[in-house]
Amino acid sequence: MISRYYQTMSRFLSVMRVTCLAAAVFLMSGCQMVGYYHQAIVGQGKLLLNRQQNASLLASAKTDPALKYRLELAAEVVRFAIEAGLPAEGAYQSYVETGQSFVVWNVFAAPTFQLELKTSCFPVAGCVSYRGFFGREDAIAYGESLKREGYDVYVGGVSAYSTLGWFDDPLLDTFLFQPEEHLAALLFHELAHRVLYVRDDTRFNESLATSIEKYLLRTWLNRRGEPDRFDRYLASEQRQVAVLDIIGATRERLRSLYQTNIPVEEMRIEKSAILAQLVETYGGMSAGWSEGAEFGRWMSSPINNAKLETVADYNDWVPPMTQLLESKGLGEFVKEMERLADLSEQERTRELQAIGR
Repeated sequence: MISRYYQTMSRFLSVMRVTCLAAAVFLMSGCQMVGYYHQAIVGQGKLLLNRQQNASLLASAKTDPALKYRLELAAEVVRFAIEAGLPAEGAYQSYVETGQSFVVWNVFAAPTFQLELKTSCFPVAGCVSYRGFFGREDAIAYGESLKREGYDVYVGGVSAYSTLGWFDDPLLDTFLFQPEEHLAALLFHELAHRVLYVRDDTRFNESLATSIEKYLLRTWLNRRGEPDRFDRYLASEQRQVAVLDIIGATRERLRSLYQTNIPVEEMRIEKSAILAQLVETYGGMSAGWSEGAEFGRWMSSPINNAKLETVADYNDWVPPMTQLLESKGLGEFVKEMERLADLSEQERTRELQAIGR
């Protein structure tokens, strides 16, 4: 009974924390945003209330052995992350069964003839290049409203996200049962967001987390003595790099197109041709792969400026950051990123571009 009391109080205090944060947000928001914040608060609150402690699940004879194995695997990954220097206090010590494929749906938007994502600004997170919804229907409705305003829109499901240490993030069924190396990579990525977060610079934040994710995954797989899995990971990474290269080339072609002064309808036709060429090039490239279909699903649905820029947000600065990470090690790398974080976005961009040359 005492244990249950403390668990209940812990959940209550977590929800109170959400409520207090919500009150502050409402005071700083206009009426137009109240509905959006309400769904976010309700969604986060449900996750917090539905948490089951991993220790209790592992101790219970009723828990599915497959779930027990995954909880133990996640605990191993988190311990490794802590040893490596990532802040993970309180993270992933509980589990939530959502019954869904995704926990959040993010909406990205970009002007029809610009490669620049529309930002949404919030009191805590600052400005980010997307808007997240706990309900798919809400995300689609918001996306449709942006389409009516003339934006290219992409709605993508998200299996995990980080609250940056504001709350004790739980493990979710939306990601816990994916292949082991992918699960480890995801946990490293989300925990890396706790290392450093720069307001108003999504590209920097996501590239940093992606760089740390890949670096730690490589080290973790080596420690486990799983060369076959590591080889598969390297092959997958090489395929992804090849795809990112053709996506980058497509973005450059579009950027050049958008800087011309040709009539709008001609520009629209040329844009469609460039995007069709991307899909065709990918089809030829992937046909020669003996395994793997990186970006296969991504390429099979309509592509637009918004969708292209989501890839840039997660990968643009990964090459120079990885170069620094490999040469300095995680501790010194974080110090260097903290130095860059104190610069303006333009100064950060110049320094990262210089490293990549």
